[in-house]
Amino acid sequence: MILGSASLLAFNAHAGQSDVTCSYHHTLGDDSIMMTGKPNQAMLHDFFGNTHTDAFSTYDTLRAQPETTCNNKADSSAYWAPTMRLPDGEIVKPSYQKTYYQSTKDATNPLTPFPAGLALLAGDHHGSAPSNRITFLCGNGNGYSNKAGEVCGLRSKGDAVQFNVGIQFPDCWDGVHLMPGHGKPNAAYSSNGVCPADFPVKIPTVNLNLAWVLPQITSLDTAKIQFSMDPVMNGDQRTEQWGGVYTVHADFLNGWTEEGARFMTDLCMNNGMDCNHMVPWSYRTASEDTYVSSAEPDRNFGQSPDLFTRQNKTNGDQMMTLMKFPIPPVPAGLTEAQKASFKYQVRIYGTRVESGQDMIYFSPVASNSWHENNVTWNNRPAVAAGNKSGLYIGKTLEYRYVNVDNEVKKALAEGKTEISWYLGGDNYDKSYRFNSRETKENLVLMLTRYQEVKEN
Repeated sequence: MILGSASLLAFNAHAGQSDVTCSYHHTLGDDSIMMTGKPNQAMLHDFFGNTHTDAFSTYDTLRAQPETTCNNKADSSAYWAPTMRLPDGEIVKPSYQKTYYQSTKDATNPLTPFPAGLALLAGDHHGSAPSNRITFLCGNGNGYSNKAGEVCGLRSKGDAVQFNVGIQFPDCWDGVHLMPGHGKPNAAYSSNGVCPADFPVKIPTVNLNLAWVLPQITSLDTAKIQFSMDPVMNGDQRTEQWGGVYTVHADFLNGWTEEGARFMTDLCMNNGMDCNHMVPWSYRTASEDTYVSSAEPDRNFGQSPDLFTRQNKTNGDQMMTLMKFPIPPVPAGLTEAQKASFKYQVRIYGTRVESGQDMIYFSPVASNSWHENNVTWNNRPAVAAGNKSGLYIGKTLEYRYVNVDNEVKKALAEGKTEISWYLGGDNYDKSYRFNSRETKENLVLMLTRYQEVKEN
């Protein structure tokens, strides 16, 4: 349970955002950002996301071993935070974290994708007072606050105490340094959505939300929580040190696929879209699209910003949308089981023109040799035999996702590198309109890989 994502912090989020949920994986005295190459010499950290994160981690190692506890397998990022100790001295492990990637004022200050290997820090491990970048939450409480001191009780179902910490990372990068240095930050916070001159590159805001679910206790005074500090080292022997609750902080090492990071900004946040977890491993936008009409059988509609679909059973008038995509390939070197975990979807933006809702269909096209600037009703390609995918669509103008996995994998098995579909009508004299690739809401063929992560 992560509560109040829109009100986690004093933060003016635009509609454009996405999210990822990652379970806890391991604890090490490692920190590949501030203590690179020095295993077991940093404070104890709890790690989420990439399962191989250690003192030597880089973008290249994260992508070379991309196994992750996150629900979106396109995200092999490493997330870590200091280990927590309860007031009675018990050291506890977090359950999971949910990160919201968000934007502010992107219409006037568009975002740039995370560069490969960007590392970010948030919080102050010497902190002794509230910060407007760090917030606390009891699962049965009154919402997020930047002041500790609330006593958490059992959740509404009476099974456990839950304590959350929200940590907001800087959203302006200096454009040069992927890694921060000691006393030399590589990122800063925007002011009213505008970046400072020394950190001019606007990036998505990483809002990390940590959750501890604690069935072994019935109450928790949040002011008495402690977090790990740098140990005292005597050779290889560690003596752990602990600081107050305001010392909590976090680290982020970007490990998203480059196409996933670009999709998040260019096709979600900069468009003001909430993509939730629907960020692909890779994607391709439509290479060609148009529609054909039986009422104007010799007319070409190749440059139309609108795509239309209609099937009129009364007089036989028909319009069908045509779309063509390069196929994003499944990564090489995988087992058959791993290959099967990747799925293909089409994202399309549109609406039913009339009121009500019905099913329309994606039917594969027999040949990819058609071209948007010369195809007409009279010379249109044939429909391929085999499966088709349905799209249930109503009057609301919005993005919609269609599962086309079977058709794409069949095309790949036949050695094809691109695929085309007709989007055909429902036989009920209704019309449908979609945005073409000439608009910012263009059509996208997405290669995705997801796995549910339990939020206790």
